[in-house]
Amino acid sequence: MYQRDVNEIKAFVKWRGPDALVNTGLFVLLTIQAGLSTVRGSMVKVERDFYQADCLWGKKADGYEYLNENRDFLYGKLYHIADTKGYESVEACADVIQLFMAVPNLGMVKAAFLAQCLGFNVACIDSHNIKRLGISPNLVKTPPSGMKPATVRKKVEQYVELTQQEGSEYWWNTWCEYVAGNRANRALDTGDVVSRYHVECVTYGFEHG
Repeated sequence: MYQRDVNEIKAFVKWRGPDALVNTGLFVLLTIQAGLSTVRGSMVKVERDFYQADCLWGKKADGYEYLNENRDFLYGKLYHIADTKGYESVEACADVIQLFMAVPNLGMVKAAFLAQCLGFNVACIDSHNIKRLGISPNLVKTPPSGMKPATVRKKVEQYVELTQQEGSEYWWNTWCEYVAGNRANRALDTGDVVSRYHVECVTYGFEHG
């Protein structure tokens, strides 16, 4: 699942450019406190209503606006990190997470999810993973505003190191299997279908482009 789908997202964003990165970021924003199976429908709403879409509640609209207004910068910075530091090192992953943490409504964990979708060796340790593995929520809390930059960096690097104990592929595949068919995802009834759904959402609007 991971090898097929994350590699496809990674190639899609690099090939289709900043607009594809915005779409991937929108996908991540729409997964926040929402069932995964609702996200494709939400992307249809955003295509129709843009920032006024009712699924862009809270600061999600601010995050989407930031992605749109800074698409070229984010895309250029993303691939500068990838080209100079690769996709595996703690340093590269932390750099990308901090890049995406500047997006309103993307905390450390969801910024890591966006990085994971783009092929970096990091993962989204969300509430499902915390519950099933007994991980302390303190390990995955976003550093509060006002924390010294060096302390924020250390927190992000510790999070990356935690995810790299098993690696991105492990986290992706086991999460997809774990949430398949649950109350919020009854239509996504296998891990394979869950994983593929990520690609369907990220590429929404580009299918015939």
